Amino acid sequence: MVIMGTANGDLWEFSLKLYSEPGVAASCLSLQNQHGFDVNLVLFCIWYGFRHGELTEDLLETALETSDSWRKTVVQPLRHLRTRLKRALMESAYSSSSEISALKERIENAELDAERIQQHELEKLIVPSIKKNTANVLGERSARRNLDKLAASVGSRHDNAVSGHIDSLVKVNRRLVG
Repeated sequence: MVIMGTANGDLWEFSLKLYSEPGVAASCLSLQNQHGFDVNLVLFCIWYGFRHGELTEDLLETALETSDSWRKTVVQPLRHLRTRLKRALMESAYSSSSEISALKERIENAELDAERIQQHELEKLIVPSIKKNTANVLGERSARRNLDKLAASVGSRHDNAVSGHIDSLVKVNRRLVG
């Protein structure tokens, strides 16, 4: 079952569903932390492959630029602050640790909102290109090609670890849409 979407939150809903599947979060975070991928771009590539087909080089380049700017300006500073607060809570005995925990939770929610906005901006990029890609084959093959293009664009070696994570993500999604 393939559902066409436009800039209406379909990517975010897709991402929440896929990310909640067993092993997906671990694969995404490994791709991010050990191999330099942006999780939102990974999810975008899979979503696009199953919903719209293979990404054009221009669309991927625009998506990379859009994500890179937002991630550096908003997402990463929030993530760094959240992880520093988490570490500070574990390493010391603040007298106001419950207040700090509440602050960390608010920052985590802000980080999640920032990632949702990033995905919304990515989804808006494809609206003009949907009609151009109507002949594309939708599904696993396009998702894998999109992820291969993403890997090449971020300079990641397509080693066994990266391939394993990509395989597991695409297979989980195939099961969800199949």
